[in-house]
Amino acid sequence: MRNWAAARAEDAVLLALAAAGLVLFLAPLFLGSRFPQPVLLFSALVAVSALVALAVALQTHRLSTRLLAILAALVAIDATLRLVIVIGLLGFSPIFFLVIAGGFVMGPSFGFASGALTLLLSAVLTAGLGPWLPYQMLAAGWVGMGAGYVGRISGREPSPRTIAVLSLYGCAAGFAYGILLDLWEWPVLVAAGSSPLSWAPGIGLLSLTRRFGGFYLATSLVYDSFRAVGNLLLIAVLGPAVISALERFRRRFLVVWTVDQPVSEQAPVKISTDVGTPA
Repeated sequence: MRNWAAARAEDAVLLALAAAGLVLFLAPLFLGSRFPQPVLLFSALVAVSALVALAVALQTHRLSTRLLAILAALVAIDATLRLVIVIGLLGFSPIFFLVIAGGFVMGPSFGFASGALTLLLSAVLTAGLGPWLPYQMLAAGWVGMGAGYVGRISGREPSPRTIAVLSLYGCAAGFAYGILLDLWEWPVLVAAGSSPLSWAPGIGLLSLTRRFGGFYLATSLVYDSFRAVGNLLLIAVLGPAVISALERFRRRFLVVWTVDQPVSEQAPVKISTDVGTPA
């Protein structure tokens, strides 16, 4: 019962953060470039949201303070990888592998924080602070969060079936990340009405969807395909070893303390003296 309540509390917080983040992505579709872009404010809010998710996971014993050291190490490694390969190979970037593996083993809150904080730290290291940063943080956080739910549903043991499921998730997440960022970029950075595929104010939902679909196919599909296939291959090849190592850390560092109930003393059994031995 306690585990169920802890999971529901964590889910409620993550759902609220996801709803708020979705508003951040969808608002430019209605307001275009008029939607304000306070980079530092939005980035700080996403970072604070990650810390709130971690705090709830700690309070509900879904994580431990010692696992936060693992989170810090993964974020530092991932940010360093992005420092070496900022753009990646035609859209592929190795940072999503550790975000997905960490979220899969440690849970959705860990995954959300891993993705969001990795993008924040790498942006600081590469001077990549721009209006895209909070959206990258949110999208990467959702990639890690989704991996946490995949692990919760499928089990965390790195069996061939589990690795296959996680590889397919990594492939889908590669496309989803690109689509989410395009949802923000399309109405804000592309000149409104400049082409039949650009965003235009006041058009209906059907026209909006058709234009965005054409824009994505023309500008981002091939680029995102490299990211998706790269995620799939990395998880398939390196996933079993990395997930097994992270699972050992989780079992060692996630200690749930319980208080043993005192055993009530049983009254001594009295044997009646009227009972005689048989002849």
